Amino acid sequence: MQIVSERNPRDTRLCPTLPRRATAIIELPDGVLMTASANSRFCLPGGVSQRGELRSQALIRQIRDQTGLRINSMLYLFDHITQHNAHKVYLVIAQGLPRLQEGGSRLTLVTSPDADMDIHIESRAILRRYAKLRGEEGAKSEAVRAMLKLARYIAKVE
Repeated sequence: MQIVSERNPRDTRLCPTLPRRATAIIELPDGVLMTASANSRFCLPGGVSQRGELRSQALIRQIRDQTGLRINSMLYLFDHITQHNAHKVYLVIAQGLPRLQEGGSRLTLVTSPDADMDIHIESRAILRRYAKLRGEEGAKSEAVRAMLKLARYIAKVE
């Protein structure tokens, strides 16, 4: 889905004021890592890129700031455009143990996009797309499975 300019309905470019967000799927043995500030819904980790910063660079910075993890490898999965954000979603292999970085922040693991938790609607939709991608056949799905295999190997070696 792309955001269409109100001025010209044929214009399929992204709205220039739409925040560009880098979003990570960090799959650990017990589920996908999610973060939340004190009184907010759980979201996939990541954040908005700063002016002149690539979203992949923003992701490396944000993951370190939010969870203390170091990104080892990342695989671009897909764009996920909503009325609030333009996500570039990456499957991430991270090293270290996730830990809270800011006072009042929370970490959790989810095993299903339909988990009975307070998950932000955009993150829930991204998790559904990721689950569907993992179950499909094709080059991208094979790359995802290879990355997950590598992540399991790295976790054993650490």
